[in-house]
Amino acid sequence: MKFFLTANKESTIAFLISIFISIVFIYYKIPWGLMDDYKWIVLTEEFINNPINKYIEFQKMIISKGTLQPFIHLQLVFQYLIGIYINPLFTHIQNIFIIFFSHLFLYKLLKNKIQIKYIHSLSVFMIFPYTFDMFLLPSLQEKFTIPLFALLLHSLEKNKDNDKFLFVFLLSFSIPLIKLQGSVFVLFIFFYTLLNKTKKSLFSLLGFALAILVQAYILFFGDKGYYIVDNSFSQILSNLLSPQNLFFLLITIISLFFAIIEKNKEAKFYIFGLVFSGLALQFILINWENYGYLFSFYSFFLAFLIPYCGNFLLEKINIQIFFKLTTYSLIGLMLLSSLFFFLPRIERWSDLNSVYENLDEIYFENEIYYCGSEGVLTFNNLNNSLTEVKFVGNFEEINEAEFYFIKDDLQCNYLENDLNDKCEQSNGYNSKYRRVEIIKYSC
Repeated sequence: MKFFLTANKESTIAFLISIFISIVFIYYKIPWGLMDDYKWIVLTEEFINNPINKYIEFQKMIISKGTLQPFIHLQLVFQYLIGIYINPLFTHIQNIFIIFFSHLFLYKLLKNKIQIKYIHSLSVFMIFPYTFDMFLLPSLQEKFTIPLFALLLHSLEKNKDNDKFLFVFLLSFSIPLIKLQGSVFVLFIFFYTLLNKTKKSLFSLLGFALAILVQAYILFFGDKGYYIVDNSFSQILSNLLSPQNLFFLLITIISLFFAIIEKNKEAKFYIFGLVFSGLALQFILINWENYGYLFSFYSFFLAFLIPYCGNFLLEKINIQIFFKLTTYSLIGLMLLSSLFFFLPRIERWSDLNSVYENLDEIYFENEIYYCGSEGVLTFNNLNNSLTEVKFVGNFEEINEAEFYFIKDDLQCNYLENDLNDKCEQSNGYNSKYRRVEIIKYSC
């Protein structure tokens, strides 16, 4: 056991923290969520019952929206099947292990190149608030691009002159087809090729280029609605100036500056690759939507760029106590972030159990509303709701004097403020943590 802890220290930490988070999920009895879970559950079940027709039908639909995801059904069956037929917790626990070990796999390939510590990288990964959305939203498919990219990098590094050109090409071709965000790693491979100049890296570039051309053709000649919602200059600028994007942009600029003056050529090109891949990801997102959970993919870049910048500065200062203070500070910030960002999210998801039970067991004599369209689909279809939940976007859409509203403190604050100002609360159905619950209003 002592040897295991010493020889595989990072793997042990990743395993233990995965177990701990899994226990937390079990304790809070995390159910299916309000995002894409219902849609993906239905899609998975339909695919199992009629695989060929449903696969063709979905691919036609997603291509018409401006993207291609040929492996999506394999991803969904792999992730949702066990949750559908046994318990949603199994899907969540599997998702937890995928996330932590994807980060670990990539870290092991980068740690000696950019000289960072695992505890620093893991702490930053967990400090970033939007990382927690990945744990609660197994539907976020872009996470699968990380282990595949890590596998690609491992293949490029191992026996650089061997003849596994076809494998490298196919793997590179598949990454942008898992999710469009995966295409950003072509820039990392570009700098890797400039550094190493191997035939395999050229085959990797070719694989990425062909996949990106396919995606670009579909994007620009399709409906475009999936990835380009409003690409006016004012909207793009507004998205870029959001706090999350400004922070990410600042980190990439600082990292780029340090990489330029970096003396280690290998570290320089690896950071160049991470920076420009991160900026490409940001370009995709600012042309899309500013939904908070989309920022979760930033965490895989921040987890390496921030420790690199910190280590770069610490080596210049070269005061030993600062190295220890950095480690303790990051661990402290990780705990605080978990308290202020992870705990509210997991309490919210736990409270959904009460709402699901109330909808299944109680017939509500008045209309019942919720502010999220995807959540409405989930409430009405995932279980056996006796009362139809209706979507409402603003107070003016409610015509009844008495009605029920599903309060959600991380989703519906704008509407709840109007309701509390203009109406009175009466009897409701409280949940344990009071984050998501059914409240009756009289106006």
